[in-house]
Amino acid sequence: MDNKAVQILDSGGAEGMSLTYPISLKGTFYWREKPKFLMQMERDSVWTMIAVEGGRFRYRIGDVLGEASPGDIVFCPPSMEFHREMLTPLSFFYIKFRIEPLEWGESGEERIAGLLQDVFRYKFTTPEQDRLFNNFRHLLGFFMIGQSHSNRGVAHYVNDVWMLFRSEADSLLRSGETVRDTLMKDAKDWIERYAYTNIQMRSVANIFGIHPVQFTRRFQNVFGLLPSRYLLSIRMEKAKALLVQTDETLDHIARQCGYDNGYYFSRMFTKYARMNPSKFRRQHSPQV
Repeated sequence: MDNKAVQILDSGGAEGMSLTYPISLKGTFYWREKPKFLMQMERDSVWTMIAVEGGRFRYRIGDVLGEASPGDIVFCPPSMEFHREMLTPLSFFYIKFRIEPLEWGESGEERIAGLLQDVFRYKFTTPEQDRLFNNFRHLLGFFMIGQSHSNRGVAHYVNDVWMLFRSEADSLLRSGETVRDTLMKDAKDWIERYAYTNIQMRSVANIFGIHPVQFTRRFQNVFGLLPSRYLLSIRMEKAKALLVQTDETLDHIARQCGYDNGYYFSRMFTKYARMNPSKFRRQHSPQV
């Protein structure tokens, strides 16, 4: 698969789904290792979602600046300028959608947009990384084996990505919690940037000047999972993509994911995925 866009669903294909799903799709695309955006700035009348599978990009929405890495989802509300710049070649889902009127009730979109700006800074990172990347794999399957016609299936998995955010947003709206821990957000960005190097959580805690126990507790409070688990999920989800999309050896994949050798990588992968890498590759590689 090259870095050309693949359109999974167009606006016409979404007709008839609005009564079933909380969001209706107006266009769903996938780009693999795209070197730069076609437009550095975009403003649209519908919502835009960029769900990152690999690589990094910088964005600005309103006066909010941020960076997104694998496992991050950036939402841009309608009619807002969405500035973006590639930092490394990006593999991502590019999704246009509308929120159905009953999704959050009257003035729901305004509440969502406010929550995104004030709490999430327009970027959502789910603690359920396994579920997110499983959705990615299902979406890729629709066109990798010629199933781009299956609009309802595409709608299902995109809406499940949305529901990951919806669940977190609902919880915040119920509790009224708007606590921001900028140090932990910086630590998360640091882990993402150096995930494929030999890093230890104790060293990360030292870099940010806090005790390892306090670091672990604060990170889990903000993101819902241990920092070591977050690092593992980044590495393993990249490994899954490499196993499915390439024929590289385990040793080569191990080195790309931050491990010294294929033996230790295979042990960690088997514990994470509940099957060894070879079996995962056989089960999930497209049959063409």
